[in-house]
Amino acid sequence: SDDEYRNELKKAGLGSPEEYRKSLIEQYRRQNLQQKAFAELRKKAKPVNVTDEDVTAAFERSRADLQKRPATVTFRQIIVAPHASAAAKAKAKARADSLLTEIRKGGDFEQIAKRESMDPGTKQLGGDLGWNRRGSGLVPEFEAMMFALRPGEVSPVIETTFGYHIIRVDRVQSAEAADVAAAKVEADTVAAQWRRGVPYDSLVAKHHDPTEEKGVLQPFPRDSLPPSYLAALPGAKAGDITNPFQLANPRGQPKYAVLQVVTATDAGEYNQNEIREQIRTQLAEERSIRQLLDDMRKRTYVAIRM
Repeated sequence: SDDEYRNELKKAGLGSPEEYRKSLIEQYRRQNLQQKAFAELRKKAKPVNVTDEDVTAAFERSRADLQKRPATVTFRQIIVAPHASAAAKAKAKARADSLLTEIRKGGDFEQIAKRESMDPGTKQLGGDLGWNRRGSGLVPEFEAMMFALRPGEVSPVIETTFGYHIIRVDRVQSAEAADVAAAKVEADTVAAQWRRGVPYDSLVAKHHDPTEEKGVLQPFPRDSLPPSYLAALPGAKAGDITNPFQLANPRGQPKYAVLQVVTATDAGEYNQNEIREQIRTQLAEERSIRQLLDDMRKRTYVAIRM
């Protein structure tokens, strides 16, 4: 309650809520001024030299206070998405055409989307995608058609990498339109070819799903990886290529990933080589600002009249 809040502030020696609020504002103002002052100092500070001996000494001084290094991994990947056979695509296209006919005969957009949409994210919303801007991440074919329509106009059936769509109603993609087993076979082929030395770029150009990232090339904490990645990586060393593993796909169809571990670092204490450049940068900044402050002190004087 408000009374309890006031009492706790008084117990902590923070005064009334109004006084506490003023103290927070003043604290924020001082911090902001300090940040601006240091930013200006950095602009004026001259670069200073930091030797390897300086770095080693700084590392040894702060060694006991350093945080433990988390286990990290960097990797690149090829993700294989299911592709439809000609027969499955024809079946899905026929289904989409029949829904378009139903809509143009007066069928209700929302009800048809709730009944037929294969997109779990918008099915219960009647296919409502909300407001979208150009360049918001939609596939080009979808975006081009969406912005070509006039309000209330229904698009023809269009095809994208995700299936068949009727704009304003959302996509209509049959589960049969993607051959998951074939995607697994393709992923097995990718892993085998990669291990035999086929260049990564060649495999990416032929097999990688363009809607997915090609990997994480900055150290990434292992315990923050998705479960499917964690399960694929135990014991993997730098240079190892994993067996294909399945990824959940929010659009409904699973995909398969094959990873190559680029670096793998166990948890433990940092060694000097890992953070040498960070220490060097920090020392250089501290010394240049200290040098600037010393120069300012020398030029500052106080006149006293008696």
